[in-house]
Amino acid sequence: MEFDNPDNSGRRLRCPHCREYLYPADLETYCLCPYCNGRLENGPELEDFVIDPLVRQWVERNKNQ
Repeated sequence: MEFDNPDNSGRRLRCPHCREYLYPADLETYCLCPYCNGRLENGPELEDFVIDPLVRQWVERNKNQ
């Protein structure tokens, strides 16, 4: 899987089938590209990609407690 983070604006995944950039919100429910319906390989990297924004929010909320 090919990931990037341009200008530190958020991690993106490039679909290996159609080459469109995907954000975690694009993959919350399925391991399918919303642009081409190509199946993405489910694994730890994809799971980390999808839950990363939730973890960051939780850390920020609980940072000062």
